[in-house]
Amino acid sequence: MNSILILFICFIVLIGLAGYGGWRWRRLAAREARIILTGGGTGGHVNPALAIAEGIRKREPESRFLYIGVHGKAESVIVRRAGYPLRFVLSEGFPGLKPSFRLLRFLCKLTLGTIQGTAILLWFAPRWVIATGGYVSAPIILATLILRMLRLSPTKVYLHEQNSIPGQLNVLLGRWVDRVFLTFPQTLSFFPGNGVLVGYPIRHSVTLKPREEALADLPFRVSPERQVVFVFGGSQGARTINRALVDALPHLIPHRDRLFLIHGTGLSKSDGYDAAADTQERLEKTLSNGEKAFLDTFYYRQDYFHNIADVYSISDLIVCRSGAGSLNEISRMGKPAFLIPKANLPGDHQVMNARAMKHSGATEIMFEDTVVEDGKVLEKLEGKLFAERILRLLEDPEQLREMGARGKAFFRHHAVKRILSELYQDHSFDNGISYDTVPFKPLLSNQRLLQVLSAAYGRSPEAYDPLQVLGDEDDLVYYRHRAAALLSHKDWQDRNLGVKLIGFTHYHQKIPTLLHMLVDRTPANPIRRCFGGDFEQVAFIRRNAVQALQVFNQCDANIEKHLLTALEDPYFEVRSHVCGAVAHFASSLEGKEIWIEAMLNCLRDKSFEVAAEAAKALGEIGTDQSVLEVLLRLRESHYWQVRNAALVGIRRLVERDVIKPSKALLSQISGFILTATDFQPHFSIKKTYQTVQKCCRERLSEDGEGQGIERSHPNPGERTA
Repeated sequence: MNSILILFICFIVLIGLAGYGGWRWRRLAAREARIILTGGGTGGHVNPALAIAEGIRKREPESRFLYIGVHGKAESVIVRRAGYPLRFVLSEGFPGLKPSFRLLRFLCKLTLGTIQGTAILLWFAPRWVIATGGYVSAPIILATLILRMLRLSPTKVYLHEQNSIPGQLNVLLGRWVDRVFLTFPQTLSFFPGNGVLVGYPIRHSVTLKPREEALADLPFRVSPERQVVFVFGGSQGARTINRALVDALPHLIPHRDRLFLIHGTGLSKSDGYDAAADTQERLEKTLSNGEKAFLDTFYYRQDYFHNIADVYSISDLIVCRSGAGSLNEISRMGKPAFLIPKANLPGDHQVMNARAMKHSGATEIMFEDTVVEDGKVLEKLEGKLFAERILRLLEDPEQLREMGARGKAFFRHHAVKRILSELYQDHSFDNGISYDTVPFKPLLSNQRLLQVLSAAYGRSPEAYDPLQVLGDEDDLVYYRHRAAALLSHKDWQDRNLGVKLIGFTHYHQKIPTLLHMLVDRTPANPIRRCFGGDFEQVAFIRRNAVQALQVFNQCDANIEKHLLTALEDPYFEVRSHVCGAVAHFASSLEGKEIWIEAMLNCLRDKSFEVAAEAAKALGEIGTDQSVLEVLLRLRESHYWQVRNAALVGIRRLVERDVIKPSKALLSQISGFILTATDFQPHFSIKKTYQTVQKCCRERLSEDGEGQGIERSHPNPGERTA
């Protein structure tokens, strides 16, 4: 009885505290403007929030702000410098729904972050929560929605989506918030009920200045006759862009009298990549002492430009990623851009952003490539090609002017005023006004692309052409680069998918990379070995590399060399697929002693799958009676699959006129055991045997009874698939 009374009293106290908390929250929210800003990871998420805060503060100078971010990210630097109070919660990127340790860790951090966010919300009592994306937004939005559901919070939640394709968490949470502010008109389809097109909010300080005024606030000088190129990879920096510019310097130094390069290396300083240190190390390795002597005259680098508007103002060309923040800032300044989008991000939003601008004539695009360097597969931009593209653009001032003008007209401007109109509901802007844009079709996901291309290949391997399937050369170029980018991922599943797509997109330039992965024997780490992994390039990757080579339908001496090495692979499926590839490339390998000997050795493989494929391959490349005699010796093999394959091989020898049918041959094949050791609804080996018999008898009736077995010189053009 006492326990029930205690529980009842606790329940009443909780209700009272909740009621008081809700009353206090509503009173504070009505009395003053308290706003929580959240979003981060990169400057592209942080700067829009600060731009909105500037607009609110201009309208309500007494507004109180609190910024919520994640430790160690761009907000730690940018928000503190802007002077806003900053708190941190736990959060990390959504890894997808596939069960994994990363998913468990994500859920744990999201739960703890939501609890932290709930405490902050109850203490700060905001009128609005304005989220600008990035995984840091998730726990704050979730905590606010839970408190609203419990009727403890009067807070309204607003979400700004910068990209043309929203992230998965934004799509999920966006349906529950009061308004989703959008940058691209194409994104409206994701939020039909509460989406509104406003553009990208840009801080007031990002304004075009006269060249001399901008130079006065910069720590370097540029003579008027020089063309300025600003190269950066976002607030955190981009390894491939940083390295590409350093690699391009030897090719740009001869043009130093007319060039000035500004390099923003980024703030990244993690165990995996320290942007400033890596750039310095590469400069030391790449440039000679003589070349280094010229650097100070035409090259300046810095980790991050807080006064980026000054750098934009003096630039003739901007080279960067295609995050929405950079694109909108460049658009506002009316500057031409050369974009290098990051592939394989959620929804491919950077590529979609770049494509939208390219279709309007506002930019040019270059994709990262994937290469083998020092025995490692990594993403790279070729320095010489990078330099050539920059120089070619600079040599056409009219094109640069046109690109800048088209870029300025591309995005919807006055985004902050449009957002304030929605926040205050004063209709100072009509955000429903239609606006012209160049439509573009969405890109296929990697999995969907694989389904489409593999189905087309399966229908007609001989006539397969990925360009005919996709219908757009630009899309095919991008899909190839996106597939190649997967080859450098840590997760073997991503690399495995990339190997398949390399084959189906016919990305011939990546054949050397596939061959490297096929024979790479870098040991897996101890943990992976405990779970059965042998090498870094796991068995499935090696197997699918062989399949990709077949899709290319290309065989040369280098491919032969690697396929021979792969016959020693410890995984039986790799060896069996190599035997299948030998049959596929029979027109190139027919009669080659090294391959006939290799297939004869594979008949003794401990795996019957390998022996079976080798028997079929011998039927495709064999050219004399000795091959027939070997296949006939398999008639009593323990495995019916091997016996069946031997019959298939004999049939191909007959069809290719390598051997001529005779009564003696019919007698010899009649000695094959035609039963199977495992249960089958029907014995397919019997059907194969009957096919061989029929083939021999038809040839006998055409040619008369042949005596013995003769060698013939077959016409490769008469081979059947």
